[in-house]
Order: sequence, then C-alpha cells, then structure tokens
Amino acid sequence: MEWQDNYNVGITSIDKQHQKLFHMINKLEKSMNSDTVCHTMGEILKDLVDYVKFHFEDEEKIMSRIGYPELEQQKTKHKELIDRVVNILQDLKHGENVESVDLYVFLKNWFVGHILEEDKKIGDYFFQ
Repeated sequence: MEWQDNYNVGITSIDKQHQKLFHMINKLEKSMNSDTVCHTMGEILKDLVDYVKFHFEDEEKIMSRIGYPELEQQKTKHKELIDRVVNILQDLKHGENVESVDLYVFLKNWFVGHILEEDKKIGDYFFQ
C-alpha cells in the first residue's frame, strides 16, 4: 500500500496523519508473514486503533472549527470503523481466528476509499 499524491487533502496535519496510517497498515501486513502472527498482529492492531482514534478526533476538531457541514456523517463513519476494528481486536484477544489478509484488505480499502470519497471534500471545503 503506497501513498500517492492524489490522496493529499491539502491540510498538512491530516495528510501527515494519513501517511502514518498507511505506514501502520503496511506494518500490519508485514506482521502477517511473522511466526508470531497473532501476538504481533494484536499489538500492531491495538497501536493502529489508538492512532486512528487520535486521528479521527483531530480531523473532527478541524471539521468543527471550519463549520464542515458533513461533520456528523463523518463522525458516524469514524465510529463504525473504530467499533469494527475494536471487535476484531477483541476476537484476537479471545483467541478467535482472524483472517489477517481480509483484515489488511478491508483496512486498505476503507482508508483509501474514505480519503478519496470523504476526506478530500474536507480539504475542498477548507480552501473554498
């Protein structure tokens, strides 16, 4: 999963956070080739959840500050993602089998889609 310039929303703090999220998702993907997949994946996923929460809070503050009209819809989408990933993390903690490739593909697709379809609109609104 590589960062592409067309993923930039134009707000430096958000773009840097998105790039870090890509790095963390790539780290998750690399952990799938490890001998200690469940343990390593669980640690990386927990770090990812913590960072995603930080990122969403920061992004929502920016949206609130600029009066972004779709703030509530964004908050709902953010909460849905966090809830889903937290549930997966709980499954891992309880020893349930989590298909790591499916998780990686889901996260990659969610973030790329969300950036291109939702977050780019924040940048457009910010600069209008």
